[in-house]
Amino acid sequence: MEHPYMLEIAKQKAQEMIDSASSPNSYIEFPFEPHRQPRTIWDVPGYKKLFSSYSISIIGQWFDMVALMVVFGYIWDAHPFMLALIPVAYGAPQALLSQFAGVLVDRINKIRLMAFADAVSVLLTVSLYFAGSPWTALILLAIRASVNVVHYPAQASLIRELIPDSMRIKAITWNGGINQAAKIIAPLAGGALLSLFPAKNLLLVTAAAFFISACLLVSLQRQIHLKNKALNLTENQLTFMQQWRIGWKSVVTNKILAMTVSLSLLGMIVIQLVDAQFPALFRDIAPNNPEFMAWIISAIGTGSISSMYVLNRLKEFKQLSWWLCSSLVLIGIGFTGIGLLQAGFAIGLAILLGVLCGIGCGISIIISNYVIQTVPEADHVSTIAGIFQTLMSTSVFVSPLIGAAIIQLTSVRAAFISCGTLLILFAAVPILLKKRQPSLLRQNSI
Repeated sequence: MEHPYMLEIAKQKAQEMIDSASSPNSYIEFPFEPHRQPRTIWDVPGYKKLFSSYSISIIGQWFDMVALMVVFGYIWDAHPFMLALIPVAYGAPQALLSQFAGVLVDRINKIRLMAFADAVSVLLTVSLYFAGSPWTALILLAIRASVNVVHYPAQASLIRELIPDSMRIKAITWNGGINQAAKIIAPLAGGALLSLFPAKNLLLVTAAAFFISACLLVSLQRQIHLKNKALNLTENQLTFMQQWRIGWKSVVTNKILAMTVSLSLLGMIVIQLVDAQFPALFRDIAPNNPEFMAWIISAIGTGSISSMYVLNRLKEFKQLSWWLCSSLVLIGIGFTGIGLLQAGFAIGLAILLGVLCGIGCGISIIISNYVIQTVPEADHVSTIAGIFQTLMSTSVFVSPLIGAAIIQLTSVRAAFISCGTLLILFAAVPILLKKRQPSLLRQNSI
């Protein structure tokens, strides 16, 4: 007689679970149950596909850059002005649209939006393959870059939502590492493929990369369930522009965000003043050894990746101002030292200075992304990430022009030394702020 009774209890419990799951206010708490914590970041549900999608698309975009430079320069024999417009077509949409893309990402499904952007990018990249003139290619390139501005804020928000706090640094360093590695791997691989295939065929490689990335994101959407946003009534009534203004207000009023964004922006502006002038500098100090410049640039990339590998072992950052100051000082020492090099310099010393620059850049990239993905409210990460990307991208356009004007008035060597000194001076700002506002020190330990 016990069996019917037990069966009835089981039916009742099952019905309670179904009713609870179907409740309009319920959601699947993601990513983990307490007894199922992942041992490594690769055990986090969906992270492998998210990282693979990002890696494939970023490497594909660098293939794209190699292909377009060759097509413009060798096939179309484009004017230098047209060549200069290629990075503008890549970067201008980021500078103009990223802050608004971040708001859009915060309001709709991030994974679907990224998958849609990749799918559209496939069509635009194939259209680039059939483009018959530089102007057509530049227009298509700018449209594709506009579509892809959603990726950075969406990635930032997804890492905040899907990755446990103790593993967030690992996710940020892996993403930063593959981004830096792509700048080295893709041009080398692209150069090798150019010896086997026509340059335009590399555009098809990029299209394939976007297609694979879109497929991974579609399968990821089926694998995981993002937590529904429990927004209150006031937040639900926010317009697009109101949410955008709230993002800017957070950047300005939150002490940690304001310090991080300000120092990162100042550092980027100063770096970009002379970043494009390495050829001019090494033309003066090593006219018979053009390979030295390539070695220095490789050393910077190696230092950046190495620092990310070391930071990957940490679980959290404390004393954020100390990390930011260290990054600026390392870059400042590297730039000042490179500016002081004389003809006949020891290449080992120059490589060491390049590694120091790279380590500083790597730390700066990781710290800024860590703060953006950790400090704001979860529902505003995308908006703030978009604002940050807009500021950084704008500096990439403005600073080189100012740097060229400064070099015309002084010299390349003086510009490098001045920029390195400025970076070291900027590193003192957080120390001065701590003395005036002791509470910042406590807030700066996340």
